[in-house]
Amino acid sequence: MYYDVVGPDVQPRTLLGQGREAEVFGLADGSVLKLMRDPDRREAMEREIAALAAVAGVGLVPRVRGCVDVDGRPGILLDRVDGPDLLTYVGSRPWLLHRAGQVLASVHTRLHDQAAPEGLPDLHSELRNRIQTAPALAPELASWALTVLDGLPTGDRICHGDFHLANILGGLSRPVVIDWGSAARGDPVADVANTWMVHKMGLPPPGTPRYVRMVIPSARGIVVSTYMRGYRRRHPVDRDRFRRWQIVRVAARFGSRIAEEVDMLTAWLRARYPK
Repeated sequence: MYYDVVGPDVQPRTLLGQGREAEVFGLADGSVLKLMRDPDRREAMEREIAALAAVAGVGLVPRVRGCVDVDGRPGILLDRVDGPDLLTYVGSRPWLLHRAGQVLASVHTRLHDQAAPEGLPDLHSELRNRIQTAPALAPELASWALTVLDGLPTGDRICHGDFHLANILGGLSRPVVIDWGSAARGDPVADVANTWMVHKMGLPPPGTPRYVRMVIPSARGIVVSTYMRGYRRRHPVDRDRFRRWQIVRVAARFGSRIAEEVDMLTAWLRARYPK
């Protein structure tokens, strides 16, 4: 176990935000409680705590205070980080999109300088499982993506697994990365390809303000191009390897089971499927 079990009084609590897998509450002592929606997501919580411990020395993540169970739902207690996520922040300040892409690149390269702890799951195995169990992914596309995956390296870097603007708090000057429940041990280029995919094609998470949703279509290209240039300046990326990881990560995205994304993801894969 990667944490000490604690049992503070977590009432009253104020809902600060929510995503597809968890709710985040503010507590009276100034900490926050990330509470998983599904009681069976305890493994993801333990993975998140292991990843946070591995990168704690970098200064880019909140401090873990402990964990709790609330009505059978596992939760993590963390130091509170004030301010909106970067997606919301630049959504009302579109002139800062280039700067946001630069911060995204700088933070990601610093994280990829860290070796992953042995206890984190292997990214190859994670992606294989997502592709094999995605019901909306056509069998021939799944088979192709798995073949591509077999030819890609494993790696020993810590990969966030869901690294995007909405998972960075603290503003542009003091970024703090949250939501490490998908962290794994693997090739950092796979993590870069996922960040590319999320910003290029992913739908915004639940609760995203309407004005941010309106900015996203025009902002995608700016953020992605700035992020990729900034990342490559710090960590050279083999373009062929990156293209192959793009195929795998788009296929693995079907495992998230976001129905509204299926047609777009399928079209992207079909356009590159070997004739």
